[in-house]
Amino acid sequence: MIDRNELWAEADELADLIIQSPEVIHYQEAEKALKATPKAQAKMTQLRDLQEQIAEYQARKVPFEHYKYLMRDMESLLAELETIQEVKTFQGAQTALNELLQTVSNQLSRAVLERVTGEDSGCTSGDC
Repeated sequence: MIDRNELWAEADELADLIIQSPEVIHYQEAEKALKATPKAQAKMTQLRDLQEQIAEYQARKVPFEHYKYLMRDMESLLAELETIQEVKTFQGAQTALNELLQTVSNQLSRAVLERVTGEDSGCTSGDC
């Protein structure tokens, strides 16, 4: 029987392998490029401010009509952000990394289930 410390050590080794994947490397490069884009940074700061204002109105249960202009501003700002190439690249890299992590998680779950039940799950794609 494996103790939990050994299990955590193995998980750390898996994390080290994932860190070396093309998806993580691309994500890190995209994040660096995004952080180096003043226009995107300014828009994201504006977006956070708007989100905070909206959350404050919602927490105080202010009727939507009184802050719907903030929602329109936020939607407009999101549309502007999506036109910035570095934002698009970062979003794509983030999606690819999330898909990798989900696939690893699914594969691990499937492998554990197969060993616990002694049955093959029937999954062959690795995305189960």
